[in-house]
Amino acid sequence: MKKLSYKHFIAVVYTIVLFLDRLDLTIVNVTFPTVAKYFNVSIIATDWISLAFLLALALSIPISGWLSDTVGLKKLYVAAMFLFGAGSALCAFATSLNQLVILRFIQGIGGGMLMPVGMTLIYRVYDKSEYASITSFTFLPALIAPAIAPFFGGLLMKAFGWQTVFIFSGPICLLLAIYSFIYIKEEPHQIKYPLDVKGFVISSIILIDTFYGLSQLGKHGFTTEVIIEFIMLIPLVWTFIIIEKQNKFPLINLKFFRNETFVRANLIQLCFQACHFGAIFLVGIFLQVGIGFSAISAGLIMGMQAIGAMVTSRYSVRLFNEKGARFPIIIGLTGIAIISPMIMLINSTERLLLGLILFFIRGVFSGLCGTPIQTLSVIKFDKDDISSVNSIFNACRQVSISLGVALSSLLIAAGMHSAGILSTLSISRGDVIEVFGYGFLAIPLVAIVGIFIAIGIKK
Repeated sequence: MKKLSYKHFIAVVYTIVLFLDRLDLTIVNVTFPTVAKYFNVSIIATDWISLAFLLALALSIPISGWLSDTVGLKKLYVAAMFLFGAGSALCAFATSLNQLVILRFIQGIGGGMLMPVGMTLIYRVYDKSEYASITSFTFLPALIAPAIAPFFGGLLMKAFGWQTVFIFSGPICLLLAIYSFIYIKEEPHQIKYPLDVKGFVISSIILIDTFYGLSQLGKHGFTTEVIIEFIMLIPLVWTFIIIEKQNKFPLINLKFFRNETFVRANLIQLCFQACHFGAIFLVGIFLQVGIGFSAISAGLIMGMQAIGAMVTSRYSVRLFNEKGARFPIIIGLTGIAIISPMIMLINSTERLLLGLILFFIRGVFSGLCGTPIQTLSVIKFDKDDISSVNSIFNACRQVSISLGVALSSLLIAAGMHSAGILSTLSISRGDVIEVFGYGFLAIPLVAIVGIFIAIGIKK
């Protein structure tokens, strides 16, 4: 019973922290106009609030596996929670935009390590036969948090001011860090080996270039700067591969990519996260700017997706155990591909009920995908390799999220250009389909790519 309770404690802590981490990705966006006015800066300058967080992720994700093996999972996990919580809380007391950006960077360092380290800790204390079950439990926050973030953030800011959007997660994380330091046991870790400094530097530059490039792509399209940034990735990736092959203790062991199941899991996740986060960004603007829903109504509609996912997330475990990962992933992505374009049927504020139903159904299908994809990524590896595997998988997850948002933003811009509209603040009802149609048609195409990849999964 003690062992069972301990395992559940680890899972509950990780689930709460994951919820706060995923919530943070999108909730701060609602504060940008208010923050710009508060610090008397341009709205463009507030982009660095998000960019600082992304750049910190780019530095912390690659090194999380090495740190786990060197200092131990418990110490690193507690430190990550402390950095994330302290950075978040202190953001509320920033007296300038520069201070806020620096504190967001500190928060991002902790945030980048929370997911891979926490998931590794869970997989160390659970048996492989339990991976699918526990993953379904911890996966739900990743669906719920971004769906409710705009609504929840808007309520906090309206009721208590923009500072509360940053501060509310701080005390929770700090309390969890203290309790975890007391209660969590240190897992045995490998003998210390030297840090692959060259691999760390190059991988960080690759992720920084990728995150920044995708961010600029979503805001400004294919500018010369963005194109150069993506072209730079080719020699950087090539250099990284050479360095890792030559190093006795590589930061990322490339042998993992010889595992076909692992590669497929990462590619399917790329498609799924792009569909999920890309849709959240697209639908948020579509419902509020295009159709005219209030932030509360739009948040209510989008929140139904989380409820739908909760219905099927546990059922996906049964499907995974009985039929393998292929069946639930294909069914889930097929449903996402069919339902996503149907969101355009919500053509007036009187169709609130239709919106609730569509997003509930979309959530039902989304809930079938998350657990099999996550479990598929680690099921073929020994527990000693999981920290490194999770670092790679988490980096791919973050790139997928950024890609989905950038793709949606780019397609909205293409739709506005096609309709001859200069600002999202002035979209007439007659132009809504033309402005948002490209985005809603792209989601099924990305999902179909994921389906074809999933077909090749071995049972």
